[in-house]
Amino acid sequence: MQSVTFRLLEVFQSIVDNGSITAASTALSLSQPTVSLQLKKLTSVVGMPLFVQTYGQLTLTEAGEAVYQCAQEVLGSHSRLESQIQALQGVEVGILKIAVVTTAKYVIPPILSPFCQQHPNIDVRFTVGNRATIIDRLQHNQDDIYIFSQPPVDDSLQCTPFMQNKLVVIAPKDFDGPDNCNLQTLSQYKFLLREFGSGTRRAIQEYCDDNGITFNNPMIIESNEAIRLAVTSGLGLAILSEHTLAQTPTDGVKILNVTDFPLVNHWQAVTVKHRQISLAAQAFHRALLNVE
Repeated sequence: MQSVTFRLLEVFQSIVDNGSITAASTALSLSQPTVSLQLKKLTSVVGMPLFVQTYGQLTLTEAGEAVYQCAQEVLGSHSRLESQIQALQGVEVGILKIAVVTTAKYVIPPILSPFCQQHPNIDVRFTVGNRATIIDRLQHNQDDIYIFSQPPVDDSLQCTPFMQNKLVVIAPKDFDGPDNCNLQTLSQYKFLLREFGSGTRRAIQEYCDDNGITFNNPMIIESNEAIRLAVTSGLGLAILSEHTLAQTPTDGVKILNVTDFPLVNHWQAVTVKHRQISLAAQAFHRALLNVE
């Protein structure tokens, strides 16, 4: 068997992470034929197909999964070595990969901004996605730190709370229905809810299950911003994070006084226990824990 080179692994990881040969060629500043050739060489070395085409998309084979895991370990170790050597020389460098669920896109930038100013040589890769997307990235060990309000239950994960996430009940500005009441009283009204996979929806569902509450014909909307706009337009009531409301105009909505609300959970920084965390990720993890 021929040798699997560092460069072949680097190109292969980029194809997987970016989703296509074309996107990988852009990310690596290489021509598309060059990337295709590197993939062909690696496939030849392994002796088995690494991808299959599924509805026009590249899907990893079992051999591809094994090679991708190897690429992560090898390239991750190389990146950590570079960071450690640079740190010994007094220069802070390295790559920091952060993946956050959509609501956390309002939470992390204010923390990330001063961090980047203090560590200007760290290359930050910031990914935002819905819960399913971030869980998929977590399962493929693509990032250093993941931010959830409702992390997956998995013994292989280290979950560290760092900031409160308060959920409040909102209504249109001209809402003249019940206030200073419980959620059961409001459940007769139409509620606008996130999809079942979202962390916000999970927190709401747990509360409703514990208190025997069922919403009457709720409307499912897969965006916090769209929910806020829908409430402003008078389509119904909603339960959103205060962080979402703080970043958008709220002149068209009002927060209702509801028993047990705001519901309080915590934003959590999630890392994979068996993945050795880089110096850059360690520094950002400390920054999260120092948030007031």
